[in-house]
Amino acid sequence: MHTNENIAIGLFKEQMIKLILEKDAERRSELLFELQAEMEEHVLPQRKLPGKERKKNISNKYKNNQKSSF
Repeated sequence: MHTNENIAIGLFKEQMIKLILEKDAERRSELLFELQAEMEEHVLPQRKLPGKERKKNISNKYKNNQKSSF
């Protein structure tokens, strides 16, 4: 499981300013736990893709390097 980073960054950048500006320490910790809970709602499972080996072409990849000479 992993967190959706795009949503987490969006939530963090909006609410972090409010956290920093809050004067009451108890309210600040409450806001932090709310932010954490909101980020945890957007957890996704990790997918395992089937491992297929890529086919490699053995022929010369860069033809300009081996031009015929006169």
